[in-house]
Amino acid sequence: MERFYTNGFFANDEVKVFVGTEIEHTPAHGEKTLFLATNELTTDQIVDLAELNACEAIYYGANRKYMHNHGTQLAQITKLLDIGYYVTVDYQYSIHEQVKEKFKSVWNREKFIPFCSIIFPKSEEDDNLCIKVDDVDFNKTNPGVWTMTMNHFKQTAGFTGWNEYKSDQPLTQTGPSEEEKTGWTLKTNT
Repeated sequence: MERFYTNGFFANDEVKVFVGTEIEHTPAHGEKTLFLATNELTTDQIVDLAELNACEAIYYGANRKYMHNHGTQLAQITKLLDIGYYVTVDYQYSIHEQVKEKFKSVWNREKFIPFCSIIFPKSEEDDNLCIKVDDVDFNKTNPGVWTMTMNHFKQTAGFTGWNEYKSDQPLTQTGPSEEEKTGWTLKTNT
C-alpha cells in the first residue's frame, strides 16, 4: 500500500507503525491512535509507544496488514483493553468467522472495535446497489436480514476522504539505546 504521511514520505510497505488521529467513523473516532501494520511489537513496546505519543487507541491491521494467526495478539488486546485503550482490529470480510472466534472473549467489550472491511471498487456510481447482511441459511442464526441501497448507505455512513489520511506520522525502528525506551522514533525524510 502506498500513501503519504505528514512528512511527505511516500511508503510502500516500509511504514510499520504510525501515530495519528482516528479519522474513520468508529467508536474511537477523534482519538489519538497508535496504528500497527506489523505484529512485531511486544505488549510492553505497544504500551510504551502509546504512552509516549499520548494515544488513547491502538489499531491492529493498519494499511491492510492484519495478520490473523499471530499467537500473542489476543493476550495483547486483552491487556490493552484492561488498561483502558480502544482497540481496533481491521480485517477483511473473508476471514470474519475466524476473527470472531479468535476474539470471542473480548468481542463485546465496550472499547473493542472489530472492523470488518468489505472492498467495493469503483462504487461511486453504484447508488442502486443493495447491500444485504444475510444469514447462513433461512432463520438459522439471525432474526432476519438487513438491507439498504448504496445510496442510502453513502448518505448515512461516516465518510472519510483520502486527503484526510495525510496527517499520520510514521515511526521508524531505531537501534536499542538507553535513551530510546521503545526503540521507535518519528520517521523523517533522511
